[in-house]
Amino acid sequence: MVTRARRHRPQSTFVVVLLLVSLLLAAVLAYEAIDSARSQRATAEGVLRDYAAFAAEEYTARVARELEYYGVYPILQLLTAMNIGEGRVRLPEPASLGATATPAVQQSLGLVRYLFRSDLQAGTTAVAGDTAAVAPPWLHEALASHARTVYEPDWSSASLLEWRDGVPRLFVYTLHPLPSTSPHVAYGFEADLIELEQYFKAALERAPILPTSLTGRVPFDSVVSVRIASGSGDVLFRFPPGSTRVSPYVAPPAAERVLPARFASLTVRIALQPWAADKLVIGGLPRSRLPLVLGLFLLTAGLIVAALLQLRREHELANMQTEFVSNVSHELRTPLAQIRMFAETLLLGRVRSPGETHRSLAIIDQEARRLTTLVENVLHFSRAERKAVRIAPEMTLLAPLVREVAESFQPLAAVRNVTLVVNAQELVATVDRGAVQQILVNLLDNAVKYGPPGQTVRIAATLHDGSARLTVEDEGPGILPRERDLIWERFWRPEGERDMAVAGTGIGLSVVRELAELHGGQSWVEARRPTGARFIVELPGARPMEDDIDRGRSATQPRTRTSSEPRDQGTMEADIEPRVSSST
Repeated sequence: MVTRARRHRPQSTFVVVLLLVSLLLAAVLAYEAIDSARSQRATAEGVLRDYAAFAAEEYTARVARELEYYGVYPILQLLTAMNIGEGRVRLPEPASLGATATPAVQQSLGLVRYLFRSDLQAGTTAVAGDTAAVAPPWLHEALASHARTVYEPDWSSASLLEWRDGVPRLFVYTLHPLPSTSPHVAYGFEADLIELEQYFKAALERAPILPTSLTGRVPFDSVVSVRIASGSGDVLFRFPPGSTRVSPYVAPPAAERVLPARFASLTVRIALQPWAADKLVIGGLPRSRLPLVLGLFLLTAGLIVAALLQLRREHELANMQTEFVSNVSHELRTPLAQIRMFAETLLLGRVRSPGETHRSLAIIDQEARRLTTLVENVLHFSRAERKAVRIAPEMTLLAPLVREVAESFQPLAAVRNVTLVVNAQELVATVDRGAVQQILVNLLDNAVKYGPPGQTVRIAATLHDGSARLTVEDEGPGILPRERDLIWERFWRPEGERDMAVAGTGIGLSVVRELAELHGGQSWVEARRPTGARFIVELPGARPMEDDIDRGRSATQPRTRTSSEPRDQGTMEADIEPRVSSST
């Protein structure tokens, strides 16, 4: 069995290594899955950013053309034709311009709040149009500065955006050169920003920017959102208001482009609407698999950890079983050696007196009783492993049974000079007689083996709330409070006893608890003052003996077995000696 235990350890180590390798492989697979999903998502996001960049580029070019050819150019061309810059013609009223103008000019007039002509040298500005309009005093200075620093010689016009009192104002103008000795004259109009927004929207509506094979026939302004801001970031326009759908991104894919400087360097930002992402990426937008992968990995890790714990438990159990077999072998060998030695002494006639003959026979009887207890315990343990333990409760008089067990155990107690004191009330209980004998023998064996020589062990049977309470008290070192529940487990021994020379199998008290629970009872241990431990077993269904009828019925009852299996001839079913100390 020792060799088998040694072989078991390398096999267990191999299984542990396999489980750890499996955990490592699961971690690698989880990482690869997450990395693959992240790569796929990054690719999809790159495609969407490319779509957004293309849309921003195309839309910015369209806006520039829209403003150039349908907004600014028709009006400024008309003013140039009238020689307004030369000062030869008085500023016309905007309404009069449309009377005989082309449809393009009439459409552009919606942008005009009023016309202005500013002499950049004299610092005067004339206004025509909106009767409520007055040229702001700072206009000529702003125009002069803008003309010197921004306006390029090859431009036909320029736009000046000024924020005053938190309100944006946009001026579109052109410079008309006078003779070389004279300064420039700026003339143009202040744009109506509400009407200007229509030009930005028209750039979306004239033709689709992204492929209709992907977006379908939905309007482009529902595919993207547009934000137009000044160079400093102040937002002028934003449309549509926004989508109510949840975006799969922290921020939707977007791109920014800047209009030419002659259009005030306005910044155009195009962002894809959340629903469009699923259409623009073939196969749909990849969803994050991180929660699922992490969940599966954690589940795998949990299963592997459970397997490791179970393997550790199995290894500990194998070691305990190996120790159990070794201890049983030792327990069997010691009394057998004693029986054989004194039997040979009697057979060879080596006794010198009748007293030595009686002593040899007493030792043989004592060791035979110990063997009987050991064999009965091993049989019970084997049947308990197969769930084959059965009891046959009958009406039993407990006091004579307790005294009988104490009397039969007296020779084993006398070896260590232990005094047994019995205090049993006259009780009648529905119990299995053999099971009660086995309980008491195990408790007495535990008390005598691990208690000090010369101690007094007290056995009691009392009535407590309709239950028979069997008590065995010793004078040993006691049981630590943290170990009072552990001592009832199989193969478990308190730390202090593992270094003791007393042999044992470690299953005695576990058998006591099993038999008590088969009766529907319970067992526990308490500290005893000033030293020692008190083991208590409580069996239900007891009452005081009422008359001699109960006494006679109990006395004639047959001894019952604790299992449905046949009993070996010449042996009595009892429990193995527990390797549990009677210490607290």
